[in-house]
Amino acid sequence: MEQTETVTTPATETVTETTTPAPTPETGKSDADRIRDMEAALKKANAEAAKYRKAAEAVEEERKAKMEAELSETEKLRKHAAELEAELKQAQLTALKQAAAAKHSLPAELATRLQGETAEELEEDAKKLAALLPKQPPPRVGPTNPGGQSEGTETYEAKRKRLLG
Repeated sequence: MEQTETVTTPATETVTETTTPAPTPETGKSDADRIRDMEAALKKANAEAAKYRKAAEAVEEERKAKMEAELSETEKLRKHAAELEAELKQAQLTALKQAAAAKHSLPAELATRLQGETAEELEEDAKKLAALLPKQPPPRVGPTNPGGQSEGTETYEAKRKRLLG
């Protein structure tokens, strides 16, 4: 079946062309039957595509959940590592404070009051604190009398009682 088409060009000229539609395969089916077959094939293809799309979405959801679980596990491990590092730093600082206090003859109770982050800072603070504390005289112990009593103050009876019981 031939069709005639009229085209007007800007030069105000009218041209008439004759076109023929694309040949259809000779299947013995009418156009309506072929359209129904194509619609059925399209529905089947759409259903199959939907099935694959749902499967792809499920796989993507599973992948996201797995990544989130791994990420949260990683975050847990990072947090735990940070806590352990903080504990280690605190233990090292405590040891440095105790060493600085012992070096400057401070009581152990005052070691926790020392200020600073490094050994040098802590020793400087310990030195300042030691200077503020009153100096205690060393205990006086006689070289031959470790009991602390001076010679001549003990009577014969007290000595006898002490030695013989």
